[in-house]
Amino acid sequence: MLAVTAISLTLRGAIYCPSHFGINRIENPLILMANLDPGTPFPLRVLGAPRQVLILILYDSKTAIAIRYKRDYAEDDNTMRGKLVYPYSDALLQYEFKKDHPLKPDRLKLTYELSKQLGLLDKVKQIEPKVATRQDLELFHTPEFIDAVISCGKQACASLRYGLGTPDNPIFPRIYDAAARYVGATLEGMKEIMAGASNAFCISGGLHHAQRSRASGFCIFNDIAIAIMQLLNKKKCKVLYLDIDAHHGDGVQNAFYRSKDVMTISVHQSGKTLFPGTGNVYEAGGAEGVGYSVNVPVIPGAGTIELVRILNEVIVPLFESFRPNLLVTQLGVDGHFMDPLAHLAYTSHAYETVINKMKDLTGEYCDIGWLAVGGGGYHPVNVARLWTLFLALMLDEEVPQKFSDDFILACNNMGYDRCPEGMRDNNDVEQMYYSREDVTLDLDRQIRKIEEIIFPYHGL
Repeated sequence: MLAVTAISLTLRGAIYCPSHFGINRIENPLILMANLDPGTPFPLRVLGAPRQVLILILYDSKTAIAIRYKRDYAEDDNTMRGKLVYPYSDALLQYEFKKDHPLKPDRLKLTYELSKQLGLLDKVKQIEPKVATRQDLELFHTPEFIDAVISCGKQACASLRYGLGTPDNPIFPRIYDAAARYVGATLEGMKEIMAGASNAFCISGGLHHAQRSRASGFCIFNDIAIAIMQLLNKKKCKVLYLDIDAHHGDGVQNAFYRSKDVMTISVHQSGKTLFPGTGNVYEAGGAEGVGYSVNVPVIPGAGTIELVRILNEVIVPLFESFRPNLLVTQLGVDGHFMDPLAHLAYTSHAYETVINKMKDLTGEYCDIGWLAVGGGGYHPVNVARLWTLFLALMLDEEVPQKFSDDFILACNNMGYDRCPEGMRDNNDVEQMYYSREDVTLDLDRQIRKIEEIIFPYHGL
C-alpha cells in the first residue's frame, strides 16, 4: 500500500479527496492509487503556483515519486475561488477628457463586448468597480493633490501646479469620481486576489504616469501604486511590476524607487523620443532599492524581436532571481505597430509570448497571484482585440481568428472603419524609423548596461 506522507500544494485553500487524490484531471499518464477514503482531507502546505499540485508519494524510506497535477475548479463553486476577476461596469466610461482626446473610453466598451461575444466573460468573476475612498487614494497621493482634483472638478478650473487642466489632462465633469472609480476597479481586483482569487485583469487600470502630487500623461490617480501599497500595508511580500507600455512607467517607478520589496521593470520607447522623457538604464533605484528599478529603453522601430529578446535576457532572469509573491503587469498596447502615438512595431505575437511566459512564471513563483491592468493604447479596435486576446491567454481559452459580424458592426457604429485583420497579426511589419541593424545594436548596448548595473544586485 502506498503511503501519502507529504503533499505540497501550490493552490490556495484546502483540497479534499473525493477519489484518486481528489484531483479532477490527471495530467501525468502515470496513475497512482492510494487507500484514502472519499472526503479525507489532505495535509497541505501552500507554496506557489495557484493551480499546480505537487504530490510526493513514498514507497519506502529510499524511493519516492513526485507527480504534478492540475485541478479544475468546479463550475458550481460558490466562492468562485480561482476564477479570474474582471472588474467592469459602464460607469468606467465616464473617464473621458473630451471627444478629441486620444484616450477614448470606447476601447473599454469594445474590449468588454468582444470578450462577451467570444464567451470569455462566462469564465470570469465579473465585479462592479466601486469609487475608491479618500483613504485609499491617500495611500499614495497627497491630501493637497486630492483636494485640487475635487476643486477643479467642481469649479471647472485648471490647476497647473497639480497637472490639472493641461492639454494632456483637461478637466471634465465629475473628474474626481471617474478617476477614483478607476482606482476602485484595480483595488477590487487586488482585494479579490488577497482573498484567494488566482488573478485579475482590470482593463481600466494602468494609469502609471500619475505622481504623488501631480496628474500626468492622461493619468489623474495612480491605481497601480495604490493597489501595491494596499497589499504591502497588509502583508509582507515581494511584488514584481512589469510595464510593457510604450511609455516609461515613471509614476510607479517613483513610488517604489527606494524599496527592495517592489521590483519595477519598464520596457519602453526611449525617453529621448517619447513622453515622459525618463526611463534610462541608470535610473536604477535609491537607498536600499538600488538595483530594483529596471529600465529597458528601446529606440523607434523596435519590434517583436526586441521585446522577445528583452523577455528572455532581462525579464525572466530577474523574475527567477527575485522570486516575487505577486506579479503586477501593465499591459499597455501602444507599442503595437498600428498605434498612432508611439513609434514601435510590436505585434500580437510579441505580446502573446510575454503573456504566456508571465503565466508560466506566475504559476511557478507567485503564491499570491497575478494582477494585470490595462494602460496605453490609442487605436480602440486594436486595443479591444489585443486585451481580449490577453484575457483568453490568461484563461487558457482559444479564440477564433476572424471577428464576428456583430463586432465589426459595433466598431463601425462607433465610427471605427479601420480594423485589424483578425485577433492575431498574420503579416510582417515593415521596418520603420531606424534600421534593423541600428535597433539591434542599440538594444545590445542597453542589455550590457543592465547586466553591469542591475544584475550584480541579484547574483546574476
